[in-house]
Amino acid sequence: MHGLRVNFVEPEGLQILTQPMQQSKFGVFDTLTVLASLGLFYFDVISDILVAYYMYNDKATEHWFLTTVLVLVVPLIIVNGFSLYWYWFDSYVCELGGRCYRTPKASPCQWFFRILGHLLLHASVLRYIDIMYYGIKSNQSTSPAPEEDRVEEVDPKKSTGPSNGVPTSPATCSSGLHYQKLWLHAERDTATVDLLSSLIQDAPQLIVQLYVMSFTIPDQALEGYMSPTLIMQILSVMASFMAMSWSVGSFAKAIRLAEPNMGNLSPAGLISLTLTHYCCIAPQVMCFALFSTKYLLYFIIVVGSHWLLATLITFLTIMCCPNPVQLQAAFIHDIKEGPCRRLDDFFFSSACGLVLLFTFPDIGGRKLQISGILFHLLRLLEECSMIAFWYLKTTGDMWYHWLPLLLVSLFFLLSVAFSSLYFFCFHPDYRKHYNA
Repeated sequence: MHGLRVNFVEPEGLQILTQPMQQSKFGVFDTLTVLASLGLFYFDVISDILVAYYMYNDKATEHWFLTTVLVLVVPLIIVNGFSLYWYWFDSYVCELGGRCYRTPKASPCQWFFRILGHLLLHASVLRYIDIMYYGIKSNQSTSPAPEEDRVEEVDPKKSTGPSNGVPTSPATCSSGLHYQKLWLHAERDTATVDLLSSLIQDAPQLIVQLYVMSFTIPDQALEGYMSPTLIMQILSVMASFMAMSWSVGSFAKAIRLAEPNMGNLSPAGLISLTLTHYCCIAPQVMCFALFSTKYLLYFIIVVGSHWLLATLITFLTIMCCPNPVQLQAAFIHDIKEGPCRRLDDFFFSSACGLVLLFTFPDIGGRKLQISGILFHLLRLLEECSMIAFWYLKTTGDMWYHWLPLLLVSLFFLLSVAFSSLYFFCFHPDYRKHYNA
């Protein structure tokens, strides 16, 4: 007996939130996500700078000033280095399916502003501008692309890297299609830069600030006083949590947007996915911070082993992936001719290992969903172990000793709820199968 399938007719107001965004058109929601990302970037960085400023003038936290500055600046330098390298790398692009081409060369003026922006640690801002520019241009023109702006196809079999290539024939696409390709590529590049920036910079900053707060909050709570430093730390922690969860959700959106075989996310899907990652990242960071206050050496060993294992798994995925097309959907800076022989893949795997310390960036596919479920079960086991060992070292008679235990349980239940909402209501693959 065949099961009955019912197609619900959604009210017009819900269609804006629940229907997937068009993959080939830069729309209002894409503009809003860029503006939200830009605002969140400045909110995050400025809040961290203010935390460092208040720490410098606070006797209780002044010895953490240098650590806070280093955790802010050093990751930004690393991320801007990746971004500048990828700008150079983008002179040679391989699409899924084997077609490779050269993008138009940037003018000396463009390179001047790119280098200046990266020296000022504003890689993300430059890439948001790229998205806006290419996205708007992709909607404005349908005339043939200007000769100087056309992409140049090259033979990937006779190419060894970004600096070499044998031209075959110029692409005779319209300027709208040309800018659409650049927009989709800029979306993925920007999402990757944001993901690395938030996880490399925000995650250590969160652990440091929560570590410091675990000592200052009890004393100030007993005195009934909240210092300006603590207020700024709370704002910084909130901004970092939002930046981390938003960047992982935006990464999944960008990959799906640029890959035609994947259904695109809807606004409601992006929001529910972001909330899912928020509820995964928050307890993990909190457990890391609290565990480190009692077992600092063991914390370094556990986190270091976790990171090395995640890095090794990611690197082996790049080396041994049987499907290069599927691989390049996520690792967009790999040329098919030997991606494993380049050192940048190892560094990128190391950065992805940091991502897997906190959450699982599920892009799509049944195998990744199974891997994600296994990851979250192991993550829950790790969190419960760390919070239990931390609690055994406390007196257990104060209200703030019970609060982390409750929060870990609450965040786990919320992550299950938001994850179920995403997969059964807003996941593109599920909706496509359901409406078939």
